[in-house]
Amino acid sequence: MSLAPGTYLIHVPDSKQALCYYHLPFFSDKIGTWYINNVDILMWYVKPYPGSPMYAIQNVYYKKYIAVGVDGSEAYGAEENNAAVLELEGPTSSCLIKLAGTNRRLEHPNIKSTPQGHTLVNFTDKVALQDSYWSFEKIGYVPSLRSLGYPYTTSRDDNGGNLKPIPKNPTFTSPASQPNNLLPPNSGSMYTDDAHFYTDMLFNMPRTPFTRTQRIAALDWARKLGATNVPTMESFDECERRLETASGSSDAGKEAE
Repeated sequence: MSLAPGTYLIHVPDSKQALCYYHLPFFSDKIGTWYINNVDILMWYVKPYPGSPMYAIQNVYYKKYIAVGVDGSEAYGAEENNAAVLELEGPTSSCLIKLAGTNRRLEHPNIKSTPQGHTLVNFTDKVALQDSYWSFEKIGYVPSLRSLGYPYTTSRDDNGGNLKPIPKNPTFTSPASQPNNLLPPNSGSMYTDDAHFYTDMLFNMPRTPFTRTQRIAALDWARKLGATNVPTMESFDECERRLETASGSSDAGKEAE
């Protein structure tokens, strides 16, 4: 879909919920939905990348862009250099907002995150599309909202400025991260690095240890989400053997005392 640059209200079709920028103590720089009114946290600049059919979407009030977390799901606010590169698919009345080059779409799950009605949105690749459609209403022409009895914002229609050229790799990829080892190198720990330390915590939580099948599935899922430094099942098996050996030696020493 080709969309003219400008200021838009982006809302759930046939609904009184619109895309909103949350800047709250409990939801700082998150993207969600809120009841349609005339405040600028509900207004968005839709900006095309120069010479490209792809877009970035910027909040009018906070000037932050919709971005995606390293898990490929979380929608949050960021500066332009970290903005999600988006494709708009379908008519303006029922449009999919997709991460460029992927099947991940912005979803409004309609699950309240707070008693006050705050609802976070997220990117998803699930097969069902019914919670992924959005309507784009350009400021100055919002007849469908007037029919719902809602005034639109007093904001003027503009594009909020031009974007820099599109990044070379517009598809979502997890940023590479360096190993973040909190364990001192000479601590005497049986863990080779933090990755195995935290995996052990996950797999052997009190009362809920993972089965081997669950462990393999959890590691595979972490890799599919783009996590870096994920241990192999074999390397973690070796880690557990070292821990058990060390634990056995410790217990034997206590008995000898």
